Amino acid sequence: MIPQPLRINPAWLPAGVDLPRRPVVRFSGPERRVMRKKRPVPCSEWAERHRVVPSDSAVPGTWKNATTPYLAGIMDASWFESVQQISICAPPQTGKSDCVNNCIGYAADRRPGNVLAVYPDEMTARENNRDRIMPMFRDSSRLRGYLTGAEDDMASLRIRLQHMKVYMAWANSAARLGNKPLPYVVCDEVDKYPATAGKKEAAPIDLAKKRTRTFSHMRKIWLTSTPTVEDGPIWQALETEADVVFVYWVRCPDCGAAQQMVFKQIRWDGGGEADPREIENKRRAWYECERCSSRWDDARRNAAVRSGEWRDREKGIALGTYLQAYRPRHIGFHLRAYVSPFVSLSESAAAFLWGLRDKTKLKDFQNAHEAEPWRVYEQARDESRILELRDGRPSGRVPGGGVIAGLTAGVDTQDDGYWFAVVAWPWAGKDLIKEGYVVRMGFLADAGGLARVLWDDAYLDPEGMRYVPVLTVQDSAGHRTSEVYQFCRKHPGKIVPSIGRDTMAQPYTWGNVEYWPGTKKPIPGGLKLLNINTKFFKDDLARRLEILPGDPGGIRFPGPAPGSSLPADAPVDGLTLDLARHFTSEYIDERGLWACPSHKPNHLWDCLVAASCAYEVVGMRHWAPPETKAPPADERRKDPRRWVDPPKRRWV
Repeated sequence: MIPQPLRINPAWLPAGVDLPRRPVVRFSGPERRVMRKKRPVPCSEWAERHRVVPSDSAVPGTWKNATTPYLAGIMDASWFESVQQISICAPPQTGKSDCVNNCIGYAADRRPGNVLAVYPDEMTARENNRDRIMPMFRDSSRLRGYLTGAEDDMASLRIRLQHMKVYMAWANSAARLGNKPLPYVVCDEVDKYPATAGKKEAAPIDLAKKRTRTFSHMRKIWLTSTPTVEDGPIWQALETEADVVFVYWVRCPDCGAAQQMVFKQIRWDGGGEADPREIENKRRAWYECERCSSRWDDARRNAAVRSGEWRDREKGIALGTYLQAYRPRHIGFHLRAYVSPFVSLSESAAAFLWGLRDKTKLKDFQNAHEAEPWRVYEQARDESRILELRDGRPSGRVPGGGVIAGLTAGVDTQDDGYWFAVVAWPWAGKDLIKEGYVVRMGFLADAGGLARVLWDDAYLDPEGMRYVPVLTVQDSAGHRTSEVYQFCRKHPGKIVPSIGRDTMAQPYTWGNVEYWPGTKKPIPGGLKLLNINTKFFKDDLARRLEILPGDPGGIRFPGPAPGSSLPADAPVDGLTLDLARHFTSEYIDERGLWACPSHKPNHLWDCLVAASCAYEVVGMRHWAPPETKAPPADERRKDPRRWVDPPKRRWV
């Protein structure tokens, strides 16, 4: 600030009257530059002016949006006034990390505020700071001007600027994640984070997000990652947290048709028998326009991408229009590898062909090319296939004709109540064909209602014969173990508590419980606990759900049979679409074990597993119908475990 000479009284003032003497202040050039209101510049435009890509990158030098045009929309949308969280689900090496680094540089120049950059581990944090973020500030003449010149400006875990700081952190350090309030958080490769930041801490992403609480008026949170499984943080951010998910649409260079790029339009000669090495090395794959069927090589694919745009996944609305109309707070972007100029069409085709030969490589194709969680490509049970297994019985009706040997039931205990399924099993006889007919299923809020459904309600076949579950198996894991134990002790011989095990040598084993859970108080007389090999029974159940209606050995449900016509507003008695989803949630993970995404219901699936175990425990597969003669006594003595006397049947 430069003080100026005092003003002189003008000549027209009367004698003896003086104006107050005050200095005239003029700002210096640097001060005027700081206080001058800057013209709004989109982040993508700023990057082309001021971002310099390091020399070890695939395309070093000045940043050019034309190289990766799909990143421009992400950068600009990140700074839309209503947006607070941006989730980017994309394959590796498609530019997502550089896109977020551009946003850090843009913040330093246009929207100052401290930044926390979180990486999976300490080494990755140090390497990214040294190899990516530090060079971004050093190489850009614009950003270099914000360095203070102090020796420790570029520390290994912090970059200090004249007006803000950039901190590095890693996912398993609660101390690095939890001690600084700031407006900007970057979480890179979140699917590689541990479940918690420490034994007593919350998830790393949640800890990082809490740093922005006092900056709700300006905060920005970026999550980026290649997806792994459905329960992974990035896929959950897209599917359950984001207000809107955008996908990239390209435009055919021949007919001008806008379309999403999908793998089924990548073509090559030879189908699944083609040699993946030849496809990739000789660039034998092409993309076929879904409208005009023109063939795109990699160059024409790049041209189609350059004229593309982001659109809302549900409505097909362009990115900018959607932001202005709906003003979302959390937005997501889903990008596939073959949209990127760094991935050839032939490389994606070859990755798929290798996947047909090796399950591990198929997982790599799914994650690193389709940017989808691994479960998506596993052969899953579809709700419509489950609904086809309805056989026309009303809920509560047992199949007639005297074919049913008995009923078992399974109960899945939840904090708010009980899911249950009652299953009827036919006589096995000599064929030993295990079939199951679900008689009734649903949810109950209290133990009294559960007891009524299991032992008081009448389950009748068309001839009027009454059935009651011979044995019920109830899940005792979770928060209500003591209640389950008490309920089972109240109804001895009718119901047993159980716990599932992922791996066991036998289908089931018995254990003893001597104390009430969490105490040293003994249970009078102890309690038998059934250990269930869940993999064994779930494998069997999944196979039986694939058996077509009419073929022996499957599972059948109550409800309108396939092909029956019902009014649109008619209530469905039996299996509904919502209940059918319980049987499609679980999948086999990379360990070969059954897993379920946390946001999907699987309670009735677990109930059928428990009822199937009860079938084995009571030996129902060896029950013969009453008219079947028992084998000679000497044969029974040779293997007494194979034969059980048929139970007495209950009549109305």
